[in-house]
Amino acid sequence: MSHASDQYGLPIAGADAAAAAGYNAYVDEFLSYGADLRALFDVADKTPGAPLINAHAAALHLAFEGAEGWAAARAYLDRMERHIGDATARERLFCDAVRAWAARDFDAARAALDELTVRWPGDLCAIKWGQYHAFNLGDAGALLRFGERARIAHENRPYAHGMIAFALEQNHRLDEAEEEGLRASEIAIDDAWAHHAVAHVMETAGRARDGAQWLDHCAHTWDRKGVFIRDHNWWHAALFRLALGLNAEAISIFDRRLWGAWPEFPQEQIGAISMLWRLELRGADVGARWAPIVEQVRMRMDDHLLPFHDLHYLYALARAGTGAEADAFLAGMRRRAETTEDTTAAVWADVAAPAGEAIVSFLRDDRDAAAKTLRAIAPSLHRIGGSHAQRHVFEETIEACGAPSGLASGREL
Repeated sequence: MSHASDQYGLPIAGADAAAAAGYNAYVDEFLSYGADLRALFDVADKTPGAPLINAHAAALHLAFEGAEGWAAARAYLDRMERHIGDATARERLFCDAVRAWAARDFDAARAALDELTVRWPGDLCAIKWGQYHAFNLGDAGALLRFGERARIAHENRPYAHGMIAFALEQNHRLDEAEEEGLRASEIAIDDAWAHHAVAHVMETAGRARDGAQWLDHCAHTWDRKGVFIRDHNWWHAALFRLALGLNAEAISIFDRRLWGAWPEFPQEQIGAISMLWRLELRGADVGARWAPIVEQVRMRMDDHLLPFHDLHYLYALARAGTGAEADAFLAGMRRRAETTEDTTAAVWADVAAPAGEAIVSFLRDDRDAAAKTLRAIAPSLHRIGGSHAQRHVFEETIEACGAPSGLASGREL
């Protein structure tokens, strides 16, 4: 088989022209948050000798962020390893990242992608995957490093400026972030990640009415997107309603947009939990909406993949599951902290497990203990992953305990 190249002129070992076209289509879908990412699996199945394509197929399964994804990735990882000797140096670095990811060594995955994109900044897809890992690790500095590489190598390319915009916002450079997000939306009106970045700027700046109007203006482009960004941008739209005191509108968005598209998807579960958590902190009656979410969360009892996810699962179990389930899940988080051998061990032990204990205390009406623990770990909460806006719920929880947060701004969490 001849070796073809991708849309950036970078070679793809073991791929012919048809496989390269399929890979390029995947890259476009990935960068734009399109709804047809699964087409890559067929490309990989037809091209078992292309290690890079099979590594990306494995990455898509791992990005499901649940145990099922790890199991489904196995066949693609095996193909990747069988043909790794044919890979170029760039491709080997991407395969290194995916191998580390599958071993739950997320920091090593980010490091491999850091090296890859320093040497080959033309690989915009690798830059995007690098940002994915930087975000999950709570590493805002790395998020911006990847974004700056996108700026250097991909000026005016669709979807690159949305990547830069979100990185700038997470580093508190709000004016630049808004400018880049608006520019990205001019280059590609459907850049949903840029819409998201501008929404973050407006949320951080307390511009709830502007934010609601901005997302309402952009929303017509999301129906053609994948579940994650569609759900998540609607989550932000609901968050603006909460800030405006429009709880009923937020509940309406929840019912129409935040739950039911793909209940098995961890990100949908987390967004739904996060919204119900906030609604109840504001005194809203959410009725029976917890029940179907908890049924899905029960499938996550043994995952313990990402601390940000675990804290949301634990909240749902402690709020609407059983006391025994919540205790068992928290014990699993502690075991993860004790047994993990990668660089995230300290995050699990020093931040995630104490935050989990605080959640359980809060929902068992030991508000003093909850507030004390959350205040103590607040400066380190960024290490669990998630954005400032997503982690702000922990400050709201402290305030619901009747205690000051001790923080200048929850957006710094």
